[in-house]
Amino acid sequence: MEECKKDRLLINGKKVVSFFKVMIAETFLEVLFFPPKFARSVPHLTDREIYLEDSRGRRWMATICNYNGSLAIRQGWDKFSAEHDLKVGEFLLFHYVPDDRHFIVQIFGTSGCEKINFSSDIGQGKQNERTYQETTTPLLDPKEASQSATLLRSDSASVPVSLAI
Repeated sequence: MEECKKDRLLINGKKVVSFFKVMIAETFLEVLFFPPKFARSVPHLTDREIYLEDSRGRRWMATICNYNGSLAIRQGWDKFSAEHDLKVGEFLLFHYVPDDRHFIVQIFGTSGCEKINFSSDIGQGKQNERTYQETTTPLLDPKEASQSATLLRSDSASVPVSLAI
Protein backbone atom coordinates (compact mmCIF):
# COMPACT_ATOMS: atom_id res chain seq x y z
CA MET A 1 0.00 0.00 0.00
CA GLU A 2 1.51 3.32 -1.10
CA GLU A 3 1.42 6.20 1.31
CA CYS A 4 2.63 9.76 1.44
CA LYS A 5 5.93 9.48 3.25
CA LYS A 6 7.81 12.20 5.07
CA ASP A 7 11.24 13.33 3.97
CA ARG A 8 11.16 12.42 0.30
CA LEU A 9 13.76 14.18 -1.79
CA LEU A 10 12.84 16.69 -4.44
CA ILE A 11 15.14 16.78 -7.46
CA ASN A 12 17.02 19.75 -6.01
CA GLY A 13 17.70 17.98 -2.71
CA LYS A 14 15.05 19.66 -0.54
CA LYS A 15 13.20 17.20 1.69
CA VAL A 16 9.51 17.25 0.85
CA VAL A 17 6.25 15.36 1.07
CA SER A 18 4.35 15.43 -2.23
CA PHE A 19 0.85 14.78 -3.52
CA PHE A 20 -1.19 15.72 -6.58
CA LYS A 21 -4.74 16.89 -7.21
CA VAL A 22 -6.73 16.97 -10.43
CA MET A 23 -9.21 19.82 -10.54
CA ILE A 24 -12.45 17.90 -11.22
CA ALA A 25 -15.23 19.95 -9.61
CA GLU A 26 -15.94 23.68 -9.48
CA THR A 27 -15.59 23.60 -5.66
CA PHE A 28 -11.79 23.50 -6.10
CA LEU A 29 -11.91 27.27 -6.67
CA GLU A 30 -12.97 27.78 -3.04
CA VAL A 31 -11.37 24.95 -1.10
CA LEU A 32 -8.65 22.38 -1.74
CA PHE A 33 -8.98 19.12 0.18
CA PHE A 34 -5.83 17.17 0.98
CA PRO A 35 -5.75 13.48 0.06
CA PRO A 36 -6.57 11.51 3.26
CA LYS A 37 -3.18 9.74 3.41
CA PHE A 38 -1.32 13.02 3.05
CA ALA A 39 -3.58 14.67 5.65
CA ARG A 40 -2.71 11.92 8.15
CA SER A 41 0.98 12.80 7.76
CA VAL A 42 0.50 16.52 8.55
CA PRO A 43 -2.23 16.91 11.21
CA HIS A 44 0.03 19.42 13.02
CA LEU A 45 -0.72 21.93 10.22
CA THR A 46 -4.38 22.32 11.23
CA ASP A 47 -5.18 26.01 11.84
CA ARG A 48 -1.69 27.03 10.72
CA GLU A 49 -0.72 29.63 8.15
CA ILE A 50 1.38 28.34 5.29
CA TYR A 51 2.60 29.72 1.99
CA LEU A 52 1.77 28.49 -1.49
CA GLU A 53 4.67 29.11 -3.87
CA ASP A 54 4.07 28.97 -7.62
CA SER A 55 6.53 28.08 -10.38
CA ARG A 56 7.61 31.72 -10.64
CA GLY A 57 8.62 31.88 -6.96
CA ARG A 58 5.67 34.05 -5.91
CA ARG A 59 3.98 33.25 -2.60
CA TRP A 60 0.44 33.48 -1.26
CA MET A 61 -0.47 33.10 2.39
CA ALA A 62 -3.13 30.50 3.13
CA THR A 63 -4.52 28.67 6.14
CA ILE A 64 -4.98 24.94 6.60
CA CYS A 65 -8.14 23.97 8.43
CA ASN A 66 -10.45 21.09 9.22
CA TYR A 67 -13.33 21.64 6.79
CA ASN A 68 -16.31 19.28 6.85
CA GLY A 69 -14.16 16.67 8.60
CA SER A 70 -11.24 16.84 6.17
CA LEU A 71 -7.95 18.71 6.17
CA ALA A 72 -8.06 21.47 3.56
CA ILE A 73 -6.75 24.81 2.40
CA ARG A 74 -9.63 27.26 2.45
CA GLN A 75 -8.62 30.75 3.54
CA GLY A 76 -6.28 32.11 0.85
CA TRP A 77 -6.93 29.29 -1.63
CA ASP A 78 -9.61 31.25 -3.51
CA LYS A 79 -7.11 34.03 -4.22
CA PHE A 80 -4.39 31.59 -5.32
CA SER A 81 -6.78 29.68 -7.61
CA ALA A 82 -8.21 32.88 -9.13
CA GLU A 83 -4.81 34.46 -9.77
CA HIS A 84 -3.64 31.27 -11.49
CA ASP A 85 -6.86 30.95 -13.49
CA LEU A 86 -7.30 27.31 -12.45
CA LYS A 87 -9.68 25.29 -14.59
CA VAL A 88 -11.39 21.91 -14.48
CA GLY A 89 -9.05 19.22 -15.76
CA GLU A 90 -5.83 20.87 -14.64
CA PHE A 91 -3.33 18.88 -12.60
CA LEU A 92 -1.58 20.37 -9.57
CA LEU A 93 1.51 18.87 -7.95
CA PHE A 94 2.13 19.96 -4.35
CA HIS A 95 5.52 19.60 -2.63
CA TYR A 96 5.31 20.32 1.09
CA VAL A 97 8.60 21.67 2.47
CA PRO A 98 8.41 20.96 6.23
CA ASP A 99 11.45 23.07 7.12
CA ASP A 100 9.81 26.21 5.70
CA ARG A 101 6.14 25.27 6.22
CA HIS A 102 5.18 26.01 2.64
CA PHE A 103 4.04 24.23 -0.50
CA ILE A 104 5.69 24.50 -3.89
CA VAL A 105 2.81 24.17 -6.35
CA GLN A 106 3.33 23.12 -9.96
CA ILE A 107 0.33 23.65 -12.23
CA PHE A 108 -0.14 21.58 -15.38
CA GLY A 109 -2.71 22.63 -17.95
CA THR A 110 -5.00 20.28 -19.84
CA SER A 111 -2.29 20.11 -22.54
CA GLY A 112 -0.12 18.20 -20.04
CA CYS A 113 2.49 20.98 -19.97
CA GLU A 114 3.42 22.98 -16.90
CA LYS A 115 1.89 26.45 -16.77
CA ILE A 116 4.49 29.07 -15.93
CA ASN A 117 2.83 32.22 -17.27
CA PHE A 118 -0.34 33.31 -15.56
CA SER A 119 -2.85 36.04 -16.26
CA SER A 120 -2.06 37.23 -12.74
CA ASP A 121 1.64 37.85 -13.36
CA ILE A 122 0.84 41.41 -12.41
CA GLY A 123 -1.23 40.11 -9.47
CA GLN A 124 -0.80 40.21 -5.75
CA GLY A 125 1.50 37.26 -5.16
CA LYS A 126 4.60 38.35 -3.30
CA GLN A 127 7.79 37.68 -5.27
CA ASN A 128 10.41 35.93 -3.17
CA GLU A 129 13.77 34.47 -3.94
CA ARG A 130 13.43 30.85 -4.97
CA THR A 131 13.38 28.54 -2.00
CA TYR A 132 15.42 26.06 -3.95
CA GLN A 133 18.10 26.27 -6.58
CA GLU A 134 17.00 26.02 -10.19
CA THR A 135 18.63 22.97 -11.74
CA THR A 136 17.62 23.44 -15.35
CA THR A 137 20.06 24.37 -18.07
CA PRO A 138 19.07 26.53 -21.01
CA LEU A 139 18.32 24.71 -24.24
CA LEU A 140 20.60 25.36 -27.17
CA ASP A 141 19.05 26.76 -30.31
CA PRO A 142 19.52 24.51 -33.38
CA LYS A 143 22.45 26.59 -34.72
CA GLU A 144 24.34 26.41 -31.38
CA ALA A 145 23.63 22.68 -31.11
CA SER A 146 25.03 22.10 -34.61
CA GLN A 147 28.18 24.10 -33.74
CA SER A 148 28.61 22.13 -30.50
CA ALA A 149 28.32 18.82 -32.38
CA THR A 150 30.89 20.05 -34.94
CA LEU A 151 33.32 20.97 -32.15
CA LEU A 152 32.88 17.54 -30.57
CA ARG A 153 33.56 15.81 -33.88
CA SER A 154 36.72 17.88 -34.52
CA ASP A 155 38.11 16.90 -31.12
CA SER A 156 37.25 13.21 -31.32
CA ALA A 157 40.64 12.21 -29.95
CA SER A 158 39.64 13.42 -26.49
CA VAL A 159 35.92 12.64 -26.70
CA PRO A 160 34.58 9.08 -26.78
CA VAL A 161 33.07 8.23 -30.16
CA SER A 162 29.65 7.61 -28.55
CA LEU A 163 29.61 11.25 -27.43
CA ALA A 164 30.87 12.76 -30.69
CA ILE A 165 27.49 12.96 -32.40
